[in-house]
Amino acid sequence: MTGPLDELDSVILGQLRAAHDRVDPPPADLDDRVRFALRLADADVSVFRRAEDSLAGAGARGSGLRTVSFEAGELTILLTVSANPGGTVRLEGWLAPAAPLRVEVRLADSAAYQGFADADGWFAFDSVPPGLAQLVVHQEGGGRLVTGSVVLSTLSTGD
Repeated sequence: MTGPLDELDSVILGQLRAAHDRVDPPPADLDDRVRFALRLADADVSVFRRAEDSLAGAGARGSGLRTVSFEAGELTILLTVSANPGGTVRLEGWLAPAAPLRVEVRLADSAAYQGFADADGWFAFDSVPPGLAQLVVHQEGGGRLVTGSVVLSTLSTGD
């Protein structure tokens, strides 16, 4: 059938939307995630692909240690996230292949933390607030590799 939508079409579409919202609603912070991802200063970046995301242990006996890995071409980041007293998180990571590159943690509130990987590719950020974040690896020659956003959380795997 062709032609403009009528009142019955609107009712049916409304019922479909309501059913979808009950069964598979979008994340509450979807708008924030999209705006955060779009705030990159320019388009001259390459994006890491999330390869794995796991939480060690569960329940009262769990360690709360989250491991996330990202891949972009030949470079891989292995990142661990652990809870600190006071509600912040510690990020510890490794670049493979190892390289002494500048690493940045970008937060959704526009805060950023700067650090450097050592010759073995190891880097750490001792106290980062939980929430939406991205890692940026600054390559020699000026290129940047950026991870997709990840929710840094002290209690769960987040996103």
